Amino acid sequence: MICTSLHLMTYDDLHMITHWAQVVQLRDDDLLTPAELVLINAASRGETANISQRVPNHKAPHVLIRAALLRYLILGGCKDFQTQPSGITVNGAWIGGLLDLRFTRAHGPIDFFNCHLAQRAELVQLRADGLAIVNCILVDGINASRVQVSGNVTLNGSRSDGKISLSGSEIGGHLSCVHATLRNPGRSAIKAQGMSVSSSVLLEGTVAEGMVSLLGARIDGQLVCIGSDLSNPAGHALQAQSARIQGDVLCCYANSTGEVSFLGAEIGGVLDCSHGTLRNPDGLALNAQRLVVREGFVWRRIKGLTGTVDLTSAHVGDLWDDHESWVKTDGLFLSGFIYDILHGGIDVGERLAWLKKGAISRREFYPQPYEQLAKLLRDTGHKSDARDIMVAKEKEQRRASRTRWRRERQWRRDLVAAGQLPDSDRADAFAKLSARRPVDEELARLVMLFPPDGAPSFTDALTLQLARQQFRAEQNSYILRKKLRSIGSVIADRIFGLVVGYGHRPERSFYVLITLIAIGWFLADRAWKEGDFAPTIGPVLMSPGWQALATDVRVQNPAQVWSDKYMLAPDGATVLTEGRDYETFHPLAYAVDVVVPIISLGQEASWAPSTTRGPWGWWLWWIRWLLTAFGWIVTAIGAAAVTGVIRRD
Repeated sequence: MICTSLHLMTYDDLHMITHWAQVVQLRDDDLLTPAELVLINAASRGETANISQRVPNHKAPHVLIRAALLRYLILGGCKDFQTQPSGITVNGAWIGGLLDLRFTRAHGPIDFFNCHLAQRAELVQLRADGLAIVNCILVDGINASRVQVSGNVTLNGSRSDGKISLSGSEIGGHLSCVHATLRNPGRSAIKAQGMSVSSSVLLEGTVAEGMVSLLGARIDGQLVCIGSDLSNPAGHALQAQSARIQGDVLCCYANSTGEVSFLGAEIGGVLDCSHGTLRNPDGLALNAQRLVVREGFVWRRIKGLTGTVDLTSAHVGDLWDDHESWVKTDGLFLSGFIYDILHGGIDVGERLAWLKKGAISRREFYPQPYEQLAKLLRDTGHKSDARDIMVAKEKEQRRASRTRWRRERQWRRDLVAAGQLPDSDRADAFAKLSARRPVDEELARLVMLFPPDGAPSFTDALTLQLARQQFRAEQNSYILRKKLRSIGSVIADRIFGLVVGYGHRPERSFYVLITLIAIGWFLADRAWKEGDFAPTIGPVLMSPGWQALATDVRVQNPAQVWSDKYMLAPDGATVLTEGRDYETFHPLAYAVDVVVPIISLGQEASWAPSTTRGPWGWWLWWIRWLLTAFGWIVTAIGAAAVTGVIRRD
C-alpha cells in the first residue's frame, strides 16, 4: 500500500525519499538501477549489498546507488518498509548525489566497502552505531563534524581528495585510518579538533598531504602513526596541541614534512619517535613545548631531521635517547626540559655538546638544562660527572654574560656612529637601528637630538650641540665601563675556575696551594744555597758574629755558616757559632709560611731574601709577594667553597 500520493518523478529531480511509496513508484517506472534493487533486497534481509568486488572507476547503472535512496534505507526506512538493526552494508557501489545525513539517527551501523563517493558526504551530528568507509574513494572528503558513533569509525585503505572533518565528534570505539591516502594539500587532510575517542586513533601507514589536526582531542587509548607519511610543508604536518592521550603515541618509522606539534599535550604512556624522519627546514620539526609524557620519551635512531626541536618546559618520565639523534637537529631548545630517569648514554663530552646546543634560546643562555642533568646524575650516584656538568654550566653562563655585554657595547658604538653620520645618511641609519631594537630608550633619545629638516625646534643650536656631546660622552663611558667589567670578569672567572672549579670542586684549592708551596720551596731552596738569605731580627744583624761573616768575601753563604752549630776558624779549628740557637731555616717551612696565611711557622719572621746578594734572592724577594697574595685568595675561596658560603647547587 502506498503511503502518500506521488507525482510523476524522473531520475534527476529525486532529492529525498521519505516513504516506501516513492521507492515503489521508482521501481514501477523502471527508474531503479540494478544496484539499487540489490541494495533494497539486501536491506530487507540485513545482508551486505554486494554490487561489485572492487571500487567502480566510472558511473554505470549496474553499480550506481543514489544517495537519496541510500539515506532512506540508512535511517531505517519507514513503517511500510523497515530495515534490519544490523544496518546498511554496501560493497563496490558508486554513490551518486549528496549523501545528506545531517542531524539524523542511523538505524544500525553504516558500512561502505570499495565504494566511490562522487560527492562530499554530509554527516554533521549524525548518530550511529558504527561508521566504516573502507577501501573507498572519497572525491571531496566527508563532513562528519560532531558525529556521535557508539562503535568504531573506520577509514582503512580509503583515498580522499578533500577534507575529512571529524571536529567535535564522539567515538565510542576507535578511529582507524590505517593505510589510507588523504590529499588536501595546503589545508586539512583530517580535521578532528576537540574529538573524543574512547579507544585508539590508528594512522599506521597512512599517507596524508595536508594537516592532520588532533587539536584538543581526547583519546583514551593510543595514537599510532607507525610508518605514516604526513606532509604539510607550509604548516603543521601533525597538530596535536593540547591533546590528551591516555596511552602511547607511537610515531616510530614515520615521516613528516612540516611541523609536528605536541604543544601543551599530555600523554599517559610513551612518546616514541625512533627511526623517524622529521623535516621542517624553516621552523620547528618537533614542537613539544610544555608537553607532559608520564612514562617516557624515546628519541633514538632518528633517520633524518631538518629543523628545530623545541622541548621548552616539557616534562617526561624516562628519557631514552642517543647522541647521534640530537646531533641531527638544526636547533634545539631545552630550557625547562625535565626528565626523571635518563636511559641514554652519560658520556660527559656528548652530554655537554647536547646541553651547549640546547641551552641557548633566542641568544639568551638558560642554565636549567645543565642543572637538571647534574641533579639527575647526583641522584644516581654519578657525582663526579655532575660536578663536571656544573663546572661547564658556570663557564657557559659567564661566557654568555660577557657576550651580552659585548652586544650591548656594540649597540652603543652603533648609536654613536649613527649620530656622527652626515644628514643624508642619518635617517637610513636610524631606521636600521630601529629595526634591530624597536623599543630602546637610548635610540629614542638619539633620534630626539637630531630632528628632521623642517621640524620645529624647541632648543637653540648651542644647547642641542652640547646635548649631543653629552650623549656621546655617556655612551663612550658606558662602553669603557662594560669593557673593564668584561676584563675583570675574565680574570675573576679564570681564578675562580682554577682554584675551586666555580665552587663545585673545592679540593682544587688544596692542589693549588700545594703548587704555590712547591714554587716557594724551590725558590727558597735555591736562594738559601746561593747565600741570598739573611736574618731579619735587628740585634742579630748588628751582632759582631754576623757582621764578620756578612762582610767576609771568602764566605759564600754567611747565613748557613752562621746558623750551623760549628764553623771553621782561620786556623782550621772547629768552633761553636753564635747563631746555632737561632731559628733553623728550612725551605719547605719557609714556603708554607709565605703561602698559607693562617699558618705562622716563624720562618718568614726570622729570615728574608736579600736583593743585593744574588739573582735568586732578588727573584724570591718579588715573587714572595705574589705567592702571599695568591695564598690569601686561594685560601679564602677554598674556605668559602668548603663551608658552603659559595653555593654549589
